[in-house]
Amino acid sequence: MNKQYLYGEVNYTSLVKARNFLAEILQNARNDYERTGAVQAFEFCYELSWRILRKVLRFHGLEVETVRDAFREGAKIKLLRDAEKWFEYLKKRNITVHTYHKEILDDLFSNTAQEFLKDLDYFLTQLDKESFKYANKK
Repeated sequence: MNKQYLYGEVNYTSLVKARNFLAEILQNARNDYERTGAVQAFEFCYELSWRILRKVLRFHGLEVETVRDAFREGAKIKLLRDAEKWFEYLKKRNITVHTYHKEILDDLFSNTAQEFLKDLDYFLTQLDKESFKYANKK
């Protein structure tokens, strides 16, 4: 049976699975095709992260209008370490989904995605730490 990850009424199981896939592909990618797949996995995890964060904020009664607002509020309630880093991930994600430059993709694969994974792990750890408080709150 697969474990369900819940933060109150917010199910973040898909984010955990996406994170695990990203970590695996970052570790095992051996050619440009696989590295490009890792970049796409980064983009997917990024999108899923902010959408889950928005749901968690909504669960706490906080409505956010923009992605940046979500990151600011997430940092305020200590679910994220640093909103500014997430803004940088947003910039990189926006570049990678709209253009192809090998140098940018190489940097994202070698540096940005690795850093993102650390920040994503922090986010997931915070969700996990806090989730017991909201296990029965709906």
